Amino acid sequence: MGLNRGIKRIVSYLLCLCLAAGFWGCGWVGELEENSSSGDLGQLQAGGDGVSGQDMFKLLPEAELDYQVPEQYPGIWVSLGGYDSKGSKEVYFCGRSLPETFRIMDTATGQCVYTGRLEEASYNEDTGEYNSYGDFSDFVDVGEYYIDCDIIGKSYSFALQEGRLQEQFRQAMARLQQQGQELSPGIEAVRDMLQQIIWVLLSYELYPDVYEDGDGNQIPDILEYMTEAVRVIVSRQESAEPDELTYELAAALSKYSHSYQKYDSKYATDIIQLAAGLWQQAEKIGAGRDGITGEQARLMAAAELYRATGQQKYAAVLEASEGGLMQKAQEEAFGRYDYLAAVTYLATKQRVDVELCNRLIRVVMNRAEEIAAGIPRLAYREVNQGKAAIDDMMWDMALLSVVDYVITNYEYGHIIESQYYFLWGRNAKSYCFWEQDISQNPAWTACYLMMLSEMRTHE
Repeated sequence: MGLNRGIKRIVSYLLCLCLAAGFWGCGWVGELEENSSSGDLGQLQAGGDGVSGQDMFKLLPEAELDYQVPEQYPGIWVSLGGYDSKGSKEVYFCGRSLPETFRIMDTATGQCVYTGRLEEASYNEDTGEYNSYGDFSDFVDVGEYYIDCDIIGKSYSFALQEGRLQEQFRQAMARLQQQGQELSPGIEAVRDMLQQIIWVLLSYELYPDVYEDGDGNQIPDILEYMTEAVRVIVSRQESAEPDELTYELAAALSKYSHSYQKYDSKYATDIIQLAAGLWQQAEKIGAGRDGITGEQARLMAAAELYRATGQQKYAAVLEASEGGLMQKAQEEAFGRYDYLAAVTYLATKQRVDVELCNRLIRVVMNRAEEIAAGIPRLAYREVNQGKAAIDDMMWDMALLSVVDYVITNYEYGHIIESQYYFLWGRNAKSYCFWEQDISQNPAWTACYLMMLSEMRTHE
């Protein structure tokens, strides 16, 4: 027993020497070994330079680390809102190395129910990663699933469901109804609501068949929702002086009157008279004409009033050689409201300038091409959660949906669908724009509804 304890002490001593070598380097250990071999064990209690053993083994102050662990995201991107079981379905892959196949796994059983191949892998020099996608449109079994593959792991779960797009359309409609009843104070909140009215009614004009009459009163539900929103807006205006929103309000009310006259001509007439009065006030005192937005809003209001009333004073504003749509088209100075004014002018049954119409068609089509060209291939693009970036994204997709109605372009339809899934989390951060941002903003909700309307025509 005594011999064993002695051996253990020697082993422990040697281990201490090894640890010392690991922590303090070879120079100190070499000196220690030299002193040990000469029998000067006193040096074990003091360094070669006279430093005491207590100081030699004193702990260093705790290191101050300033390091943040980067957020981790799956390398497999799916729509967190699910897919329509009978529609097109794609999954995206991203990683420094990618497999050749992927598997769809049943979340309830953990069993593989489908195997697919990755397509068109490409290398992204900016990120140092490969991008690819897989198509599983031929898999139609309703259920809850996730994607699994070698090397990059698993995706978040998603659902395959019949009528999924229709369900999300109704979800957006319900959100619109809520927003129409809860107008917040402030210029920007009112502007968002006015933009919602304009985009929603334009969507209804282009895609009326996707809007239902749920209560059976012969009035599409969407027009009833917009009627509630208009009443809230009008009640606000009754106690307000003309301001920077006057032209935008006149445009929204005129568009509503045009859509609603079929169902209640008296109320629609009251609304168009109110819109015309707002225009007259704004023209008289110059309210709402300041800045680029004001100029665009004036043209948009003129287009809506001209279509609704046929009065030439509004056409004169649109067709003016200075400040009119033709000059803006020639100077390539179109803004958001200018595009909406152009679409309304092209759709009117009133007399129009044919040359101006041809120019406006080219301008709108060119803008659609710019939007399409600006979206990177396979939607492997930056996930920008800033308000301005989301605003641009939603307006672009809404306008592209309008153009796709006019020419039914397959590429545009695919881009709109890809963007829709991007908004539902099929992106690099698995970020759901619909839940976090779009559903909280009336104008964005309306642009989203325009996208859904276009997509539903392909069901």
